[in-house]
Amino acid sequence: MNLNRKYKKSGLKLGILIAIGLTVFNVNAQKDRKVSFVGGARSLMNSNSLIVNDTIADTSTVKRKNGGYALLDLGVNIKPNKNTEIMGMFRIRNEYGGFWGSGVSFDVRQLWIKGVVANALRYQLGDLNLKQTQFTLYNHHSDQLDSLPSIFNLQKNIVSYERFYMGNNSWRMQGASVDFGFTFSKYLKEVNVNAFLTRLNATDFANINDRLMRALTLQIVQSKNFYLAYNNNTVFDVKGTVKNDNLFKNSVNTVDFKYYQKIGKENLLIAGELGQSNYQYSADTLAPKLNDYFMHFYAQMKVSNFNATLGFLSVGPDFRSIGSQSKDVNYNAQTVFYNRYTNAQVQRPVALIDLIGNENIYNRTISNSLMTPSQIYNTISPFGMATFNRQGAYVRVQYKTKQKIELNAEYQSLKEIRGQGSNSLREFSQTKVYAYLPLHEILGLKRHLSIQASNKMQTAKRNSQETIENVDLKMNQMSVGLKWEFSDGFELLGGLVNQTNKGVDFIADRNSYSEVIYFHQNNLNLSQQIKAVGLRYNFSPKVYLAILYQQSAYKDQTKTNANFNMNQLGVIYSITL
Repeated sequence: MNLNRKYKKSGLKLGILIAIGLTVFNVNAQKDRKVSFVGGARSLMNSNSLIVNDTIADTSTVKRKNGGYALLDLGVNIKPNKNTEIMGMFRIRNEYGGFWGSGVSFDVRQLWIKGVVANALRYQLGDLNLKQTQFTLYNHHSDQLDSLPSIFNLQKNIVSYERFYMGNNSWRMQGASVDFGFTFSKYLKEVNVNAFLTRLNATDFANINDRLMRALTLQIVQSKNFYLAYNNNTVFDVKGTVKNDNLFKNSVNTVDFKYYQKIGKENLLIAGELGQSNYQYSADTLAPKLNDYFMHFYAQMKVSNFNATLGFLSVGPDFRSIGSQSKDVNYNAQTVFYNRYTNAQVQRPVALIDLIGNENIYNRTISNSLMTPSQIYNTISPFGMATFNRQGAYVRVQYKTKQKIELNAEYQSLKEIRGQGSNSLREFSQTKVYAYLPLHEILGLKRHLSIQASNKMQTAKRNSQETIENVDLKMNQMSVGLKWEFSDGFELLGGLVNQTNKGVDFIADRNSYSEVIYFHQNNLNLSQQIKAVGLRYNFSPKVYLAILYQQSAYKDQTKTNANFNMNQLGVIYSITL
């Protein structure tokens, strides 16, 4: 009995010591900020239904599916000293329906270390978010829907978080980066240097070489009004990693500048970038050696609440840049729900509902080859500003008032530089308009009430002496959204996106060297619609619970793909630390 009391007293003392130790650790962590925790948690549940409208009734596809998951991302941020920071984040994920650990997975989501050497050189090792210019390394998000209503952003934000889209057009990569700078008292203000080395593809020790990307940016800041920069981005195979002497190399060299000038009370910006690319294989006699140029210049004028931009763009037919021509959407990836449908179990095409909220079709990092674009979602600039074989001009106008009313408009007119499968050239145009009306600001309401609307139209045309070569393709995409805070913390959300594609164009089939080997005609007569309504409760700016219901319709009048309707009821609970 005495012995038990002794152990109980010892255990009590040990518990008190541990509690005191944890308290001291907590206080020190808060005071010195040596250790902090970041991350978040999310729970997602959904119920899906599919209706297939085929000439023969679909009796093979399961029409209802339920799913979801719960996950925790816990990151530890350690600052052992003022010049060093270490970040490690692991993920625990449990698929609903998995029992006794069978549906649980553990993963390392992030791992990096960064710091400063001699108060002069900054470095980072491990996971990196990198970008350069729009023609060297840049995530254009060229196919994502513009100006989505708030209700669809609930899903889009999940995609961005999962794929490390940081809102700054960067790509998530792994490697090492350094940057440093020099300041001057005369003639120049500063010179900044940034360089990084990343690994794109690991060797298989048999046939595939290690493939790396190295980059350098040298920026000369003459004053607050002018800077000039040299940029290099090179993707290359490492010789000797396997017994394969056919080495790939894609290098891009550019010069960009910005010049600011104040004219009275107005601000004028003149900027541009120009450069060239080289694409080759060292030993393959069948592989092409592509060399080409690009140039992009624009002027921007800011007058009070008004902002206008006029630009010119010319990108050669053989311009190749892996870093800027990689697409975020992979149209060959499997969709999460109902990847196969109809009695023939063919692959279901990517629809609006996938483009908005299906993280499975989005890439986390850049591709090693030129990806297949989609004429349904972007025919004018499938690779963003870096789309090759394009030349033309664009104009943008933006207007924003003190009441936060936003009105934006854009018009772009481009033309091919070299004919594709024809001596005649395709001509492209794009018109975009967007309006955001904060009714609570306009009407003086206490709670948030806003409406937003947008419209995007694209055309592709070609008139040829050979009738079969003619092109006439139109796309129209419209969206409207509502956000209303009807009570403290409670928001009613609604949104609609409608898209139509009609006409004919040609799709280029390319080999592994990105050369065109064949053209096949693409006839489109397609209409899509997705509408949604939801309710969200905000516990705090970083914690919310949302319920949303959405209906999606896909109608292909050419019968290339079977028509279908997909309905989804979802519950999202999100916490950000």
